[in-house]
Amino acid sequence: MDISVTANPSRQAAYINTQTNAAQRAKKAGMSAPAQAQDEIVISPEAKTTMEQTAQVGTTAPTAADAEKQTSNTITFASFAEEFSKITQGYGDNIRKYYAEAHDDNLTYDDPAAHIWDKYKNPDSPDFRADLSEDERAWAYDQELDLLSGGKHLQMSNPYAFASAGGLPTLASAAIQANQACREQIDQSIQDLLAENGIELPADASFRLTVDQDYTIHVTGLEDEEQATAIEQALNRGDNGKNLYNHLKLTTPNGENLGVDYANGHLAAVDTQQELDDRTLDEVKKQAGPIWARYSSTYNPHQEAMNEKILSLDPDSPLNTQESKDRMSAAVRVGAPEIIAEFRARQQDMRLVINQNRDVDPDGSIALKTYMRAYAQPAVNARKTIEGYYAEAHAENSSYPFLEGLEHIAQKYKRPDSGIFRSDLTEAQRDMAYRQERALLTGARLTLFDPYALASIGGVQTAQTSHQGAMQAVIEKMNELRNQLYGIE
Repeated sequence: MDISVTANPSRQAAYINTQTNAAQRAKKAGMSAPAQAQDEIVISPEAKTTMEQTAQVGTTAPTAADAEKQTSNTITFASFAEEFSKITQGYGDNIRKYYAEAHDDNLTYDDPAAHIWDKYKNPDSPDFRADLSEDERAWAYDQELDLLSGGKHLQMSNPYAFASAGGLPTLASAAIQANQACREQIDQSIQDLLAENGIELPADASFRLTVDQDYTIHVTGLEDEEQATAIEQALNRGDNGKNLYNHLKLTTPNGENLGVDYANGHLAAVDTQQELDDRTLDEVKKQAGPIWARYSSTYNPHQEAMNEKILSLDPDSPLNTQESKDRMSAAVRVGAPEIIAEFRARQQDMRLVINQNRDVDPDGSIALKTYMRAYAQPAVNARKTIEGYYAEAHAENSSYPFLEGLEHIAQKYKRPDSGIFRSDLTEAQRDMAYRQERALLTGARLTLFDPYALASIGGVQTAQTSHQGAMQAVIEKMNELRNQLYGIE
């Protein structure tokens, strides 16, 4: 994706109006022309063509690139992230439906959150749901409280909401469903692209699609080389190569080149019995984004906040009630259970390294300082990369007065009727560009979960990757200190 500088909107609007008025005048003149009379001047086809070409001077004819963009917008391979989001939305809808009646009732109270607490946490309240088990009350408290905020962190491991749905969804099962949906959509897109480009394959044709790291799709195993080249040209449009590459990273067995077979007019089906190993699940998390945390395997609706001191900064405050503590604990639970678990695992890693290097770093301060610097460095690099990626667009946005600059950004990414609307980008790309350019203009914080801006440095870096890099930096630092201490070169 390239966030390019757009033309001045007022000039572009004037240009569009001029061309539209000219077209309307020409159309009106054509419609009001009298039927050909005996003595009218007859214009030859050649002269008519010349006149039409002359009238079109100054207009912008669609280029081959424009045609390709339009085609790629209509026939595009699905991305795993999009399909995973749809699967998650479906599971979330299941939870919303389960708690719909209770949620509607909660909204009839002046303080819905307090009513939810009374129902599930306050045995002294007449609204307390003693008919439910403690576990069911714990789940209902977290899920109904989250629904008040839009249901942004609904946890999918709720045994009550999915009791009649054939089992709890997991990160692995959701990923396999998303992969299957991706494969079916990509298969259909290939049929459409072949038909659009007039490519007819024999009924027994078979070949293999592979993808390079630069997202270029290749056709191998087809005897007709010209036809193979035509297929490659038809498929290598827009983000098709990238989306196929990411999909195959999750569905191709380890050790094999990223590829999928095509035979009998269709792609090979996804192996729905595939066991997703840790490496593949890490890739799922990377592609899915923060939404993967909603499939937490460590979520516990009974868990209190990690640090009680967070909830008791002022013991005498009237706001420091049991209800406020429970509400804070719920926010911690639904916010990032997997991240909490990973944080604890990283703490254990650091304790081991510190204990193993007491001879060169007695109090562990050097190890901790090294770790923090190395852990933060990828975020620093990512922020610089993102700022550079949007630098040209930001300079353009900043050339307008502040409010007009915000409107300019909106016209590019949120106003389909605007003359500068970026229809060449996917909706996800426009949403990200809108968010990032507004942040740069207003001074707000950039999000580091920007796969488009960070593609040049390997994509969004996960917390686990940052941790591994920081641990390696600590080990290298400890070895350096040990070599200095014992005079080892």
